[in-house]
Amino acid sequence: MTVSARSQRFHELVGQADTVVLTTHINPDGDAIGSEYALAAFLGTLGKATRIINQDPTPEVLRFIEDPAVPVESYSEERHDPLLRQAGLVILVDNSAPDRLGRMERVMREVSGRTLCIDHHPTRGAGWGHSIVDVTSCATTAIIYELLRELGWSPDPRSAEAIYVGLATDTGFFRFESTNARSHAIAAELLQFGVAPARVYREIYERSSPAFTRLLGRALAGLRMDARGRIASVTITRELVEATGAADEDTAEITTPMLALDGVRVAALYRELPGGRVKVSLRSKGDLDVHKLATEFGGGGHRNASGIVIAGRIEEVVEDVGRRLAALLDSGL
Repeated sequence: MTVSARSQRFHELVGQADTVVLTTHINPDGDAIGSEYALAAFLGTLGKATRIINQDPTPEVLRFIEDPAVPVESYSEERHDPLLRQAGLVILVDNSAPDRLGRMERVMREVSGRTLCIDHHPTRGAGWGHSIVDVTSCATTAIIYELLRELGWSPDPRSAEAIYVGLATDTGFFRFESTNARSHAIAAELLQFGVAPARVYREIYERSSPAFTRLLGRALAGLRMDARGRIASVTITRELVEATGAADEDTAEITTPMLALDGVRVAALYRELPGGRVKVSLRSKGDLDVHKLATEFGGGGHRNASGIVIAGRIEEVVEDVGRRLAALLDSGL
C-alpha cells in the first residue's frame, strides 16, 4: 500500500470516529510515546476527543515530550474498559502482538474490530480490524509522520520533537542497521520544525542516576565472553540491583558498551525479575537476526534489537539462551 493510500484509509477511519483512544505495548519506549503524542496533536486539530491509555507509565527520561493537555492515563480495568468499548476508534501504535499488551490484552481483543494498528514490527498473532504495518520503516513515528504529512499536517515544535524522539531512539541515534536515507531525510525536516537534537540527546541519555552508574560498573565487571568472543553478556541479579539501589532503572542500554567490543556480534543482558522470571535484552550487529530467536521464546522486537521475558532460574536462562545464540551464529543466519 502506498503512503497516499495509507493516508486516505487512515483519514477515513479517523473521520468516522468522534472519540479516539491511543495505546501501545507494555513498558513503552520513545517510539511508542512519540507516536501517541504525534497522533494526539493531529487529532486535536480535527477536534477529536482523544485519550491516551497505557498499561505502564511513561519512563522518567521520556516525560519531557508529554503534553499536559493530553496526559497518559494508567490503565484501570474498571475505569477504562467501558471507555475502550465505547470509543469510535482505538489506535494501537508500535505493537501488533496482543500478548505485549499485558493486562489490556483482554479488552483490546474485545474491541479488535474497531482497532487500527500502526506498526513497523513483524506481525505476530495479530487480528486487528485495520492495519498499517511497514516492516521496512525504521520507526513507527516515521510511518505516522509520513501519513500525517500526506494529509497536509505540519507539526508544531512539541509534536516534531515527539516524532524525533521516536525516530532517534529506535535507530540508536541513527547508528542501527535500520537507519536509511529516509530516516535522515525525516530528521532533517523535523529540525526545520524546531527540533534541537542536542536537547533530545541530553534529556534521554545524559540523565543517568548514580545508582545506574554503580549498576553499570558492577554489571560490566562480570562481563562474560562466549562463542570465541562473538557473544558478550552480563547478568543482573535482584541482589545486585538492591545493592546498587537501581530498582527502577532501565538497564537495556548496558548492551551498548558490550556491542562496542571488537569482534562481538551479539550482546545479551539478563535481568532477574520478581516471580521467577528473567528479562533478556538482545542486540546484534549486521544481518544477525536476533528477532527470530526472540520469537521462539515468545518475545519480539526488531532484527537487531529484541527482548524476551522467560520463566525460570536466571542461571538456566543464561545457559539456554546462550546456547541458542551460539547456534544462531554458527548457522550464519
